[in-house]
Amino acid sequence: MEGPIQFFLLYVILFVMLLGLIGVVVPLLPGIELIWLAALGYGILHGFTWPGVFAMVGITILLLAGLSSDIWITGLGLKSTGTSMLSILIGVVLLVAGSIFLSPLGGILLGLGGMALLEFRRHRSWKKAVSSAGSALISFGLSYGFKLFVGLLMIGVWLIWVIGG
Repeated sequence: MEGPIQFFLLYVILFVMLLGLIGVVVPLLPGIELIWLAALGYGILHGFTWPGVFAMVGITILLLAGLSSDIWITGLGLKSTGTSMLSILIGVVLLVAGSIFLSPLGGILLGLGGMALLEFRRHRSWKKAVSSAGSALISFGLSYGFKLFVGLLMIGVWLIWVIGG
């Protein structure tokens, strides 16, 4: 690939990656998965030389860290407040069900509400229940911030790959 076609394809791939960044915050678009697919597409079109293989491995590791961040960041935040595993599990189930049948916002509200009710039932304290729900909301926001950061890193690794190799 050389000349104007390569130039055009680089901008198309970069545009798709930027769409992926937007998709981190807009639930209707794929997020960091789209960035990974665009990098893979670049590798297929450009060819996987050794720098490209290392870049793609790095981008894949970043993808896995970003995809799993909902679990480990939210889990750490909730465990720090002493939220029970049952409340966390029910909250996640309600979040997924609500996101499928209502909307992503509906899923978040349903998951937080269900978790808060279980924590209230457990402790008989609205303060602890609201603390758990607040911690879940903060942790959820942190995981989105982490995914955005990971997406930027993935694009950065790809740019180094493009420039260097």
